[in-house]
Amino acid sequence: MDDLGWGIICWHGCPMRDDPTLPLLFTRDGALAAGLSRHQIAQRVRARSWRPLRRAVYIEERRYAALSEREQHTTAVIATLMARVDGVVASHLSAAVAYGWVLPLAGAGPVTLTDGNLDAPTRHASLRGREEDFTVQVASLPSCDVSTCSLDIAGTRWEVRTTSRARTVADNLRHLPNADGVALADSALRQGRVSYEQIAAVLNRQARWPYAERGRRALPLVDPRRESWLESFSFVRLHQMGLPMPQPQVSLFDAGGRFVGRVDGWLEDEALALESDGRAKYFLDEQPLSADVEVAADELLEAARRRLMKEKERRDRIVDLGAELVRWGTREIVRSPGAVFARIAAARRRGDVGRFTGRTAYLPAPAWLLPTRRRVG
Repeated sequence: MDDLGWGIICWHGCPMRDDPTLPLLFTRDGALAAGLSRHQIAQRVRARSWRPLRRAVYIEERRYAALSEREQHTTAVIATLMARVDGVVASHLSAAVAYGWVLPLAGAGPVTLTDGNLDAPTRHASLRGREEDFTVQVASLPSCDVSTCSLDIAGTRWEVRTTSRARTVADNLRHLPNADGVALADSALRQGRVSYEQIAAVLNRQARWPYAERGRRALPLVDPRRESWLESFSFVRLHQMGLPMPQPQVSLFDAGGRFVGRVDGWLEDEALALESDGRAKYFLDEQPLSADVEVAADELLEAARRRLMKEKERRDRIVDLGAELVRWGTREIVRSPGAVFARIAAARRRGDVGRFTGRTAYLPAPAWLLPTRRRVG
């Protein structure tokens, strides 16, 4: 910046004065009140120093780029609500983002809102061909299904009207494929601020709604003992292909009672351990990396090598108990679930619970699973 205070160059080369102090999200009227003219506002949009999130709602591009993907989605939600006056609320995956739950691999997608005015049409909108499209669903929205979520984004506190936690889970169980919907529901229940019974009550009220049958099929598969999206997605996807639902997070011990490891899933009848592994964990290290790029690369490879050796030792200890073990990664279960299922089927044929010399310990099962699953191995 020079001594004249010029900081931003517009698209045709004319300098623009530095902006006045503006909030994280601001409207055209707010910018005008801060002293900018309509021409100056248009300059900043054309120069792409301001990002229009919705009609006449903006964020500075540098501040937007510094946000996480979840925060970027949330700013689009807030901007959409700011631009509307008809009482809609954030819903579906947009509400799930606000609550901090796991999302499908593809992310939250467009902003989704729900309008409780049943005379309004379901509609879609976009902003000048940008990707920030949004959808307004129209559905009954009683007060018990509406909540307010308090969010902090880049030091700014926002109160965002959303569907309630139970309504959000129920809507996503209906609208998402079962594997993704169950993964989201598992995450919500692990957070501990919504119950299975509350979700079931909403789905019962939605019995005649679109995709209600999908929600009814998904709900009995929910199990918050699973610890990640990959576990939930994997086991539901494999169950849909015919695999019995594995017991999640089972601890294995040797005959002397010494802990061997905890596996993501366990099929007791075949003494078969199932592991869903994301590759990223092999590159995590407790120590900070060197500032030297070449040294840092060597440190990452060494960390990966150590972790792979530990995983091999752990696998060997599990197999030494007489168990079978099958593992897979995110890419394979998403793109080639049949290949994973085939490996598991082969391991089930090889498995022999009579050969297993260890002991197992299961986590307590949720009440809705007790009639069909045993709690102690």
